[in-house]
Amino acid sequence: MNATAYILLGILLIASGTGAAVLRNPVHSGLSAVVAFVTLGMLHMALGAQFIGFVQLLVYIGAVAILAVFAILLTRPEASHLPCLRPLRRAVAGAVTAGLVLAALLIAIFRSPSLNREPGPVAEAPVAEIGELLMTTHLLPLQTIGVLLTAALIGAVLFASTNHS
Repeated sequence: MNATAYILLGILLIASGTGAAVLRNPVHSGLSAVVAFVTLGMLHMALGAQFIGFVQLLVYIGAVAILAVFAILLTRPEASHLPCLRPLRRAVAGAVTAGLVLAALLIAIFRSPSLNREPGPVAEAPVAEIGELLMTTHLLPLQTIGVLLTAALIGAVLFASTNHS
């Protein structure tokens, strides 16, 4: 991939992540988070980390994001039309705090001695080998996570159905 594609994916990731944080409608916010997860998975795959990219797509989109969107859709419809509770003063204080945190992170990054080191060798992690380990050695944790996510979805449905009665 060329630099333009990385820049476009980065812009899409920032825009969708910001949308997930600031949109008032919870459905739009949840769908924006799904777009952010897809974009992040695409960036991982483009950078050569195919396994992390596939896990990002499967776990976050296939489970977490869909679970969140279903939970939002199954809650009371009037909950999505809440009035804005943030006055201008809180928004300004939040922006200043975010700016200070960003400045502190950038200072730490640019003063880090790791910027002057040569990158290490690329680790080999073929997707087929990792998939084989997941289906043989680590099958129990994989199935446990599946049961946990299913229980969370059932809990969200039960919680939503008890709020409507």
